[in-house]
Amino acid sequence: MNKFCLIVISALLLSACENTPKAKRTHLLSPAGFISATLSSNYALLGNLKGYAGFWRLKPRQLMHTWQHTDEKNGILYSAISGNEEYAITAERESIAWWRISDGTLINVWFLPNIHSVSLSHNGKFALIGLKDKAIYYSLMHGQTKYAFPHKQIVTQSDIKHDNNLAITGSADYSAKLWDLNNGKLLQTWQHNSKLAKVGTSPDGKYALTNEGLGTVRLWRTKSGRLHKQLGNKLSTLTSLAFSKNNRHLAMGHVSSRIELWDIKKGKRIEFWRPKKEDKWQPSAATPIALSFTKNNKGIYSIASNGYLQLWKNTAK
Repeated sequence: MNKFCLIVISALLLSACENTPKAKRTHLLSPAGFISATLSSNYALLGNLKGYAGFWRLKPRQLMHTWQHTDEKNGILYSAISGNEEYAITAERESIAWWRISDGTLINVWFLPNIHSVSLSHNGKFALIGLKDKAIYYSLMHGQTKYAFPHKQIVTQSDIKHDNNLAITGSADYSAKLWDLNNGKLLQTWQHNSKLAKVGTSPDGKYALTNEGLGTVRLWRTKSGRLHKQLGNKLSTLTSLAFSKNNRHLAMGHVSSRIELWDIKKGKRIEFWRPKKEDKWQPSAATPIALSFTKNNKGIYSIASNGYLQLWKNTAK
């Protein structure tokens, strides 16, 4: 193949990549980018490279609070916003802080060794914290562990749905585990071939998602533990995910700077988008590190690692 043909093919591929639906809104929140991000229907919590987190209202767009712990060098690595949007947590490697959203008040801080993931219950009063060899279901009101969920290695991923009494953990021991928050018992174990990149559960508790690094995205039925659908190709690494509040759709962000919208029941892809890059013609990172559906499920917010907040139209019927 001659050089001219290679140039033409490359141009066509680039054009195809850009020929995707445009975002409804695009805002640059931080030119320096982010190291962590969490989205809810109305808010964004963003950890930047300067060691603090900014709490933003999405509409109208406004920085509401600036939060910082003690580790200015490494900054806030993980964060979560409660489903009722009343509380938030931020975590450094050795500490976790609990905040009230309405006035930005710091409620409490706890020091824990080797924090690797965090998630927050719908009411904002319980946290699921991934540690070196377990995850703990932690009562923020009482400052104590209610349950410990053991793994053989680091718990890199966690997701809690206090409203449907399920928690899911993903570990470097290649396993994802589903737990009953009523009694702390193990419900399901799904073994993989490498460490888990993402885990999550649907709001109604019917489905669990697991994805290993450079592996398959799988949807499981939580009651039976059986595979419901395999989504996409066999070499996917997710960087973010969000279930719609009506339990019909799933948004997934890929390390390849791509956002996909899927029909959960059918296991079919509906749409995909490319987050904004500064320069279309040069290699640059625009990894979607956080996703959320709007309250009415008609839109999907994304935060990319390069500092852009975007709103996409949910085209699903």
